[in-house]
Amino acid sequence: MAKDIVVNLYVFVSRVIFTLCSVFPVQHKTVMIASFGDNIQFVMDEVQKRTSSKIIVLRDHKCRYRFEGTGEDNCINFKTSNIPGTLRGIYHLATSEFVFVDNYQVVLAACNFKDRTTCIQLWHANGAVKLFGFKDKNTIRRTAASHRRFKKVYSRFHKIVVSSDHMGAIFEKAFDAGEENLLKTGIPRTDFFYSQGRMDRAAEKMQAQMPQLRGRKVMLYAPTFRDKGSVELEDIKRDVQKLEQAFSDEYHLLLRVHPSVRFEGYENNSFATNVSYGQDIFELLAITDLLITDYSSIPFEFAILGRPMVFFAYDLKAYEASPGIWFDYETFVPGPVVYTAEEMIDTIRKEDFKEEKILLFDETWNKYADGWATEKLVKYLYEGKQQEAGRSL
Repeated sequence: MAKDIVVNLYVFVSRVIFTLCSVFPVQHKTVMIASFGDNIQFVMDEVQKRTSSKIIVLRDHKCRYRFEGTGEDNCINFKTSNIPGTLRGIYHLATSEFVFVDNYQVVLAACNFKDRTTCIQLWHANGAVKLFGFKDKNTIRRTAASHRRFKKVYSRFHKIVVSSDHMGAIFEKAFDAGEENLLKTGIPRTDFFYSQGRMDRAAEKMQAQMPQLRGRKVMLYAPTFRDKGSVELEDIKRDVQKLEQAFSDEYHLLLRVHPSVRFEGYENNSFATNVSYGQDIFELLAITDLLITDYSSIPFEFAILGRPMVFFAYDLKAYEASPGIWFDYETFVPGPVVYTAEEMIDTIRKEDFKEEKILLFDETWNKYADGWATEKLVKYLYEGKQQEAGRSL
């Protein structure tokens, strides 16, 4: 209840500021609110390449991404603790022609955009295992005031970018969206996997930064976010020790926890390296021979490469209870499901990776991802706007 009061106060104040700023005209300007950043970076590069639109990036409190190609004055720390940045950010939102977001942004509840403004949800995942939005079991238990606020935020998404019809159907349920809201151009960051040049440069960069990988295949362990916001360091250490005993002659293990998770105190050794902070996840995937994950969205994009995956779902029952899972997990994921480190080791030794499921998974979830997703998206939005402007003159 107290949290709702604070959040609603923030929305109220933001709405007042937004309304005052709305007296200014909409400008040829693009605002991007970032929690994650990679999809936004792809779009930003394409917008700069193809248009004259001014770009403003608003980095929220979660964002660790370092954006390239935007000046310091145009990259704003959009945090409630930064009052000048918040004021500038709301002004830009009120006067922008395009607004891109890659996450849930509560400030949108205060943004009654003008007709000339288009808000586009890029999201931060190409697919979904866990429930989110209105279907998240934690959300269902929230207050009526929270639900009204969620509804306002979701209603601001004029367009939601998807790579598949399946993900479109999920967004319709999660955000109470309609078919007309879906933009089937493909998720921008999937372009990375279709560019051999980008893949090669990423591999060279990672090999140069981590010479310990030479002569070894790369095993990447990338678990998803859990509500408690941390991972059990001792559990990971114990599992890593077992993997080291089994595969130290063949593999090097990279550990990559979710960006929102605290993971401190892990010491690297000759078998395992913590890459949770500093490295780009896509550059890591470029060199990954075997992915180990759980309920993460990473497999939806990694499937483009057709490489093997193992799903370490040691807490499946708890995760099904909250936040919940969209599908029957064991039959849905494109690889073997294991529940203990011993099962994982046995599966890797047998190389029972179910490659045929990976190919089908890719065809299903990357239907509109073809290496030109970002170009298709920017052309659709900006060339369409230019045509509308021409007709109105």
